[in-house]
Amino acid sequence: MTVSAAGLPECVATYLTTPVAELAELSDSVFAPDAVVRDEGRSHQGAAGVHDWLADLAANFTLDCTIRRAVPGPGFVVAETTYAGDFPGSPVDRYLHFSIADGRISALTISD
Repeated sequence: MTVSAAGLPECVATYLTTPVAELAELSDSVFAPDAVVRDEGRSHQGAAGVHDWLADLAANFTLDCTIRRAVPGPGFVVAETTYAGDFPGSPVDRYLHFSIADGRISALTISD
């Protein structure tokens, strides 16, 4: 089942629906300057770290995100997603926990 990003905070909806090739250029408007992203056992911190993480993903993979479920709460969103693309193990199911502050993602943890 695919779920719409409607009703989610704009920063989360943008992250989940924008092609990965375009996300690095939008990172300053989507992520807080001191944001932390935790993905595959690594942390990416600050505007430069998040931008570089997104640029690296775009340079190496094509990803398509399907939102299976998204639950917003005060200052957070938890999303269940499926990513498909040209990466080993595709497709994969992932849980994304977004912390939101001042209209931007302050933390994102991606887990199995």
